[in-house]
Amino acid sequence: MKRWTPFLLQSLVSIALLVWIFWKKDFRTQTWQVLTSAHPGWLMAGFLVAGAGNLIGVVRWSIFLRVLGISIGPWDTLRLSFVGLFFNTFLVGAVGGDAVKIVWLVAKGQPKTASLLSVLMDRMSGFGALILCSTLFMIWRLDWLMRSAVVAGLVKSVFAYLLLVVLLLGISFLLSARGLTRRLPQRFPFRKVIIEFTEAYLQFVLAWRQTLVASLLSILVLLAYFLTFYLSARAFGLQVPVVEFFALMPAVDIISALPISLGGFGVREQLFVTLLGDLWEVPAAQAVSISLGGALLSMLWGLFGVLVLPGYHQAARTVFRR
Repeated sequence: MKRWTPFLLQSLVSIALLVWIFWKKDFRTQTWQVLTSAHPGWLMAGFLVAGAGNLIGVVRWSIFLRVLGISIGPWDTLRLSFVGLFFNTFLVGAVGGDAVKIVWLVAKGQPKTASLLSVLMDRMSGFGALILCSTLFMIWRLDWLMRSAVVAGLVKSVFAYLLLVVLLLGISFLLSARGLTRRLPQRFPFRKVIIEFTEAYLQFVLAWRQTLVASLLSILVLLAYFLTFYLSARAFGLQVPVVEFFALMPAVDIISALPISLGGFGVREQLFVTLLGDLWEVPAAQAVSISLGGALLSMLWGLFGVLVLPGYHQAARTVFRR
């Protein structure tokens, strides 16, 4: 029951927010009209860009697998990545996609620590790209973002969040560099997580060339994600400068990724209504359509993970028997 409680709570939050957004019949009618008027060409472009971003992510993870001496072949790397994407997309809160990858690798005889580190390094690389790109895009158009008091508040919150994360990562890196993490008391908060970060930092330093390549790929993955939503906006008739749209996306991405809703649904739609409405006076129905369109274009790629779920299930049963 403890394992499913977060999933149930996130589902309730998403359902409550979506019901609140779509409560009025007139709004539902307007949203349906916007959705049915979408330009198929822009949607197809968004779908392909989302797929390209996922494939680049597969290449990035394969780099870290090689760094850690894990050899599972290109096909297994590809299919396992999409199985993880499926779990992240459709079973948020129940079994995370990262856990799926680790369980599968361990079941295939790979070292548990190396399997964990490969996923952790992959996540850290992506988060580094988010910090860098978010800061650059928001600073670039900061004067424009500050025109709205509501948007300015969201942007300041995002900056505060990014600063806190950078400080925590910096502290953990210093502890790692001085070899102090394993000396922490057993009851020290997040001791296990800090030690795992230490191992990941060590691998980053030892394989700095591969880390640099993976970091560049992480930037491409993030830009593909932002571009998917921008193409969704074009599909639903919104023509705005791409740089300004990208300046909004960090707030959407970071806040909707918080573990308070199911896949960000409900939270992301309300953010689009607020941000696009305040800065461009975009109607709420159009803003919600853009949000749903961008999310669905990304989610559709997770369905490819269904094709290889039986193989994962067999591997998972093997590891749980041990």
